[in-house]
Formats: sequence, C-alpha cells, structure tokens
Amino acid sequence: MLDRRYEKQMTREERKQFEKEKLSQMTGKEKLEYLWMYYKIWLLVPVAVIAAIYLGVTMYRGMNEEILLNLVVVDGLADDYEGLESEIREYLGAEKSNQTVRINSNITSGAYQGEAAFSTLIGTESVDVVICPESFYDEYGRDVLEKAFVLEESKWLKKEAGIEYEPVCICIAKNTPNRENAEAFLELVEENK
Repeated sequence: MLDRRYEKQMTREERKQFEKEKLSQMTGKEKLEYLWMYYKIWLLVPVAVIAAIYLGVTMYRGMNEEILLNLVVVDGLADDYEGLESEIREYLGAEKSNQTVRINSNITSGAYQGEAAFSTLIGTESVDVVICPESFYDEYGRDVLEKAFVLEESKWLKKEAGIEYEPVCICIAKNTPNRENAEAFLELVEENK
C-alpha cells in the first residue's frame, strides 16, 4: 500500500485510479464501511436535498390548497372514500385540481380518543359537516353542532361512507368556515337518501 505522503502528491486521475484499485480488492461489507467512514457527508447530501425538495413541495401544495368541505364521518366503516370525495367535488362545482374535499373518518363514538380528536377538529375549525349517530350528537355535539336533520335510513351513505347505524344525524359545525358548501352537501344527501 502507498504511504500517505505519496498519495497526497498524486494527480486527480492517479487518485481516482488508486481508489478504484483499493475498492476492487475489498468485500461488499468493507466497501460500505470504507465509503461510510470517508465519504459519509457526500452520501448524506443527496438525502438531505431530496428531503428538502419533498418538504418544499408539500408546503407549497398545502399553502395553495383550497378546502371546499371538511366532512367528519363518525363510526364510518368504508375502506375508501375516493368515490364520495369526487362526487362531493363534482356537486360543489370544483374545477381546479387544488380544490379538495377532506373526509376524516377516524372518529369513533364511545371512546376517549374519539372525543379528543373531535374536540381538536372543532377547535381548529377543521369541521364543516358531521355525520354521526344521534347518541354522539347528544353527548358531544350539542354545543358545537347545528343539527340539520336525521335520516332513519340512507342507502347512499351506507354505500359511500360505510354508515351502518340508524338513525343517521347530519350536522353543520357552528364555526364552519365553509357554510355555503356545507349546506350544499346537505342538499346532496337529501337528493341521494
């Protein structure tokens, strides 16, 4: 092996050739250890750049997103709400790709976590319409929700939102930032009972 003094005197091409020869004589594990020991900063730079780009794009999308409706489905059992989202977007006349409908379906009645999540959503004005059992409205929603109507049965909500309970209570949040769209959603529900 060459001594360090001689290695420092090499030209750039000679150093590249020397590195190639050195790496070709190592096993895979030795190569990884060598690269990590001497070049870790150069291995981390691309990761940091990719993370920064991802964060920037995510922040840009978040700042330019227009939320048409925040819908909370309590005790919903649907696996996928894509069909419901697109139907609501279409009904509300969404024309731009940044106009979105958010459906939050992780609220469960009768659980402390559900109550805490619901309170957080209400406090951050992230709720326009709530679909819930009447017992949930009576227990958690009387002060923060306006009871719009109660459906004894809704095949459409059962199909689209996985609602298995009856009666179904449809409410508008008192602090909704999207009252007009919330009322339009109520019309959509009425039309599709």
